[in-house]
Amino acid sequence: MIRFFLPVLAAAMMLASCGGEQAEQAAPTTPSNAAAVELKDGTYVLNKVKPKVTWAAQKLTGDGHNGTLHIDAGKFQVTDGAITEGIVLFDMSRMEVSDLTGDAKQSLEGHLRSGDFFNVEEHPQATLEVTSVTQDDSGSSLETTLTMNGVAADYTIPVQLVPASIPGTGDGLAIQGKFMLDRTKHNIVHRSKTFDDKLDWFIKDEVTLGFSVMGVPVVKP
Repeated sequence: MIRFFLPVLAAAMMLASCGGEQAEQAAPTTPSNAAAVELKDGTYVLNKVKPKVTWAAQKLTGDGHNGTLHIDAGKFQVTDGAITEGIVLFDMSRMEVSDLTGDAKQSLEGHLRSGDFFNVEEHPQATLEVTSVTQDDSGSSLETTLTMNGVAADYTIPVQLVPASIPGTGDGLAIQGKFMLDRTKHNIVHRSKTFDDKLDWFIKDEVTLGFSVMGVPVVKP
C-alpha cells in the first residue's frame, strides 16, 4: 500500500454547476485538512450509486436557487503512490433544480440549458480533468481544468478524504469538498454585473459547488 494524500477524485465532482438564474444558500460544508490515506496503485472509478454534486446560485439581493448536476462517469489513475491523471464527465442536459416543483422547476431547468447559460444543445457535456495534487499546512487540493460551455478554466479545489470499506470492491475513498465556480470564465454572462452594470438586478458570477462522492478500485477478473 502506498501512502499519500489523495484529493483527486473529488475535483471531479465539483463541476456541478454554474447555475443559473437565482440561487439559494450554499451547498455542503467546507472540507477541513485532508487525511492521510493508504491506496494501492491502479485505476479507480466513481461509484455512481449515490454521488452528489450540488450547486447554489444567488442574486445580489440574496435570494436564489439550488440543484444538482449529473455525473456520467469518472476515474483516476494511481501510479507509484501518485495520481497521474483523472477525469470526470458531466451530462449537462440532466442538470436539475431542487428548490422548485412543477412548471416553475421545468421553466428554470429549460432556461439553464439554453444559450443564456450552459448552451446544452451545443455543449451537452462538461469535463473536469485533474492535473496534479498540491499539499500545504492547510491540507490538500486538486489542481484541475474544467471545460464547461465549450470554455476551459483552471481551478484549485480543497478536498477532504475519508477511507471507506466497500463490500465486493475493497477499500475506497469518500471524497467531499466545496469551491466557488466563476461562471464568467466559461462565457456564461447572462445578467452578470461584470458585463452589464445597467441591469435592475443581477445574478452573482460565483456559484457554490459542493460534492460528496465515492472512489472505488477497479476489480480485475
